[in-house]
Amino acid sequence: MNLRNRILLIYSVIHFVKPDPINRNIIIDGNFDDWLDVPSYNDPKDDINGTVYQTSPWFPSIKIPDCHDADTRIPTDIPKHIYNPNVNIIEFKIAHDDTSLYIYYRVVDDGVIGKTSVGPGEFNRNDLSEPSAGRYYVITTVNIDMNDTTGYWLNGGGYYPTAPGFDANVEIEFYNGSYNQGYYLDHAANNIDETRHIREENIQNKFTFGPAYYDYYTEYVYWKQKPTPDEIKRCLDGPYELPASYDNHYICFSQDCAPGPFNGIITYARSSKGNELEMRAPFLGFLINKDTGLSTLQLGMTVNISLSAETTPEYSTPQEWCSDTTATIQYTLSER
Repeated sequence: MNLRNRILLIYSVIHFVKPDPINRNIIIDGNFDDWLDVPSYNDPKDDINGTVYQTSPWFPSIKIPDCHDADTRIPTDIPKHIYNPNVNIIEFKIAHDDTSLYIYYRVVDDGVIGKTSVGPGEFNRNDLSEPSAGRYYVITTVNIDMNDTTGYWLNGGGYYPTAPGFDANVEIEFYNGSYNQGYYLDHAANNIDETRHIREENIQNKFTFGPAYYDYYTEYVYWKQKPTPDEIKRCLDGPYELPASYDNHYICFSQDCAPGPFNGIITYARSSKGNELEMRAPFLGFLINKDTGLSTLQLGMTVNISLSAETTPEYSTPQEWCSDTTATIQYTLSER
């Protein structure tokens, strides 16, 4: 396929969204009526037989199982089909207001977003009867600068269909039966030294951009007020008060399975049935763009967004890590 035709194919497959007016009606309360007028996007409904596929516009000849393992990393490899209704996304929506990004997820009727097993330790493949502390991740990843050479390729984290250029993640982690934390990720590093440098920039309220390998990033919880004494005690690195004019705003660097819960500025709510989730990610958590001195995410910008749900093996068939990733959406944060 020549370059011109490939570019045309990419533009035909990515979902482009007309600028939507600011939506000031969404309240994170588990009542989803305020999402009714927000444009909806579908993700394939997977089945136990693995006969449902997606494709990436960057690798259109490769058929990717809708739900799949989280270990495959090479963009041209086909991940193994893994079935888990709890991550089987079938619908999603994106919205924004003056200060925040809002995301809506819906999985199949018999799935529960954030469902995890409860136990004393990690999943033990050699003893499947042993209870384990399960994990579940609700993931929104954003190509903020619309530069495919910065950030990471989705397949670098085991997410398919792949796409390039993702600079930031917003994630909610459920761990060992309950909510654990909501945090932001800055993806601009290829090694430990670069990750340490990004950490120092984040402490100064600066978000960095650069080519990235998925496994190297900073992960931090953001507060608009001083964390509680208990959160401060459990914080693994920090908390750090951000410089003026963000007095009394704090970040704590975290990691998967951190000793939460940490209740920062990211909020969420689920439906009573459990198969719907809405989340709010304030722009503040994306910090200040190191290169421009302006808010990293702000009104007027056009970004690419991809959503994923990922979980540990306990409820999967076969029992392996499982994830489902949506198509990439181009979204404009209109000012009106």
